[in-house]
Amino acid sequence: MKYINIGNEIKASSIALGCMRISDKPTKQVEELIDTALGEGINFFDHADIYGGGQNS
Repeated sequence: MKYINIGNEIKASSIALGCMRISDKPTKQVEELIDTALGEGINFFDHADIYGGGQNS
């Protein structure tokens, strides 16, 4: 995984996991998705408060 430095202290993965429709998924599926993302080195999650009416942030 490639990472991008944000300031001096934050290292974010160059790939983000978008969570726009995550609130439509069963909890087990969300857990598997996040575990897989973390396992692949993804540590940058797009979870804007507008997604899912705020239920997924």
